[in-house]
Amino acid sequence: MIDNSLDIVQNLLKDDKLGLVRGNSSNFSFTRIPFGIPALDKLTGGGIPKKRMTMLYGPTNVGKSYLASQVVARAQEAGGVAAWIDTELSWDIDWSAKCGIDVENILVSQPSSGEKALETVRKLMDAKVDVIVLDSIAGLVPEAVMEEGFDYNPMAWQARFINTSLPRILAHLKEGSAFVAINQVRSSMGPVALDAMPGGMAQTFFSHFLLQVRRKGWIEEGKDKQKVGFDMEVRLRKTKVGGENWKSAVIPFRVEGGIDVTESFIREALEMGIVTKAGPWYSYQSAKVMGMNGLKNYFLENPLALDELKNAVSA
Repeated sequence: MIDNSLDIVQNLLKDDKLGLVRGNSSNFSFTRIPFGIPALDKLTGGGIPKKRMTMLYGPTNVGKSYLASQVVARAQEAGGVAAWIDTELSWDIDWSAKCGIDVENILVSQPSSGEKALETVRKLMDAKVDVIVLDSIAGLVPEAVMEEGFDYNPMAWQARFINTSLPRILAHLKEGSAFVAINQVRSSMGPVALDAMPGGMAQTFFSHFLLQVRRKGWIEEGKDKQKVGFDMEVRLRKTKVGGENWKSAVIPFRVEGGIDVTESFIREALEMGIVTKAGPWYSYQSAKVMGMNGLKNYFLENPLALDELKNAVSA
């Protein structure tokens, strides 16, 4: 019986038309692109997976595009190729460079229709581009709608378009790209607030990683309590590729400087007991400093100590 089963397997594997491979084939292995932010890399099991679709969604102005830019920057630093599909016409050279993106070498497209956007995504996947960011799904408008008057608004036109289009491009992910799609949320009518996204439910079904981004609280400084940033909460709402499902990471985001990586490492070190806090005083090894800003300045002035802290947190 066992020999017969082995013969069946061997014969089926020889039929190229079936496209069958063994379950432990290297075809199913994938790598990840890290964020470079300890809390996020821990949450996601090492970063954004390649050969998979990741969805970043949340309300306006909470840092979704910034998170995508960090994945792009890390991919470029590793020698990879990145592309950004800008359906919202919001690509900003200066801001993107400030986020760490190599703007000279990233490929940017501002397609005139949803079909052209997704066709570009498909060709980029076939070309084995390392990371492709679609910003955003809300900006995908099919040509049939573009050609009509402004009063043309058939029910669920965008959801129907996304439902039929996504499966056609996801098959091309096996070439090795990380596909990062960004979407917004809409206010829902009714007594219960729901995270309704433009484009219908299919995008959540097809996503392998679903990361919800929202603002948790403000970062205020000075006597006048000036808002200089906010705590960004990223929750892993769905995963088919590992990570800490349904858990969240809270990271400091400063408007003028993006994610405060140094403070993020310090927060992780506090949770691990590497840095201790007593009242306003923070202690690290023999150093004792007042206030979070004082501790950050200490590490910035002592890069060797900062490297030691990062290594201890990442170990």
